[in-house]
Amino acid sequence: MSATQSNAWVVETLGDDYKSPAEILENLRALGPLIEEEAAEIDRIRHLTPRMVAALKQAGAFRIAWPAAWGGPEMRFDDQIRAVETLSYHDASVAWNVQILSDTGFYGAQFPEEIARELYGSMDFATAGGYYPPQRADRVEGGWHIPKGRWPFGSGIHSADCIVCGIHLHENGEVLRDADGQPEFRVAYLPKDKVKLLDTWHTLGLRGSGSTDYEIEDVVIPDKYVFKYFSGAASHLPPLARHADFIAISLQGVVLGLGRRILDDVRTELKKRSPNDRFARIQYAEAEMNYNAARAFSLSTAALVSDKLFAGQELTADEEAMTTLCSVNAGHQVRKACGMALELLGASIIYQRSPFERRRRDLDTLMVHLGHQRRALEAAGGSILGENNLPHLA
Repeated sequence: MSATQSNAWVVETLGDDYKSPAEILENLRALGPLIEEEAAEIDRIRHLTPRMVAALKQAGAFRIAWPAAWGGPEMRFDDQIRAVETLSYHDASVAWNVQILSDTGFYGAQFPEEIARELYGSMDFATAGGYYPPQRADRVEGGWHIPKGRWPFGSGIHSADCIVCGIHLHENGEVLRDADGQPEFRVAYLPKDKVKLLDTWHTLGLRGSGSTDYEIEDVVIPDKYVFKYFSGAASHLPPLARHADFIAISLQGVVLGLGRRILDDVRTELKKRSPNDRFARIQYAEAEMNYNAARAFSLSTAALVSDKLFAGQELTADEEAMTTLCSVNAGHQVRKACGMALELLGASIIYQRSPFERRRRDLDTLMVHLGHQRRALEAAGGSILGENNLPHLA
């Protein structure tokens, strides 16, 4: 891509409003009071408020993954964790939305610049959508016809400018298969005005993530708006767009920020109580130990991945596996740390009026995500042990 092309993108989409990664991080930190103010309403309506969306866009939250060559901030993965963590300290649902909607740069960078321009009028556009279960798409002239499709877990979809979905390709009535015999999986951009949001997101926690089902009927997706998701390491793409699996690294920021807030609030409560409780000292210290070890593992792994990708290097199989290990570890260790800390407060935490009520609900719901479950370790463990042909979700 020429410098002229890159500059044109900046002028047409960002103007003079370029934000560096450091500036975006500072902007997000400054949103704390607003998030605290909006959190209850976000929880009630089960998606972000317009005020919150506008503030996040102004802060640069949704542009963090756009390539530097296109005028974007191209924020490192370790800083992406910090960005999401900063938001989750105040509300996990806001953070969850951002870690999904900020993947726009990954999506846009899968395409030639002229196609990315068609899809995105601004680097502040947000992208949402689920992949599983992939729905049937039949080959037609110039694209793929989806007769009917429904996808769950459309996190952030109420606030999205663009909506994607997962499809399995069919031709002449038969599913197309790759060299390994697996159905050909693709990600497709849906016409937003044809997407119907369903009122299915009634959950224990993370209510404000808006992760509702959505459906579409009888649409044709042009070939140019479809891309191959599981394509391995694509060395010709910008660093943050080379590995599809790595876009989930920032997920760890949600549990880390939420965990930090719970621990800080428990500490505040414990300081109000009578001193000389040896058990409380030991147990709270152990909770901090578990939390900080998990956070260090997450950040160091994300930093390693960023260093190698930005240097144009490939990760080893073990290094790739570590991205799964640190995510599962973060979930398990933070849940353990928070459980130990909350135990010290006794029955006071069981009431709806408790300041921990929403955060406990959010933590329990967060732990259901595959990224924090032990079964996610199967493929990572197999890779470390040198096994081939490991399963993946598509």
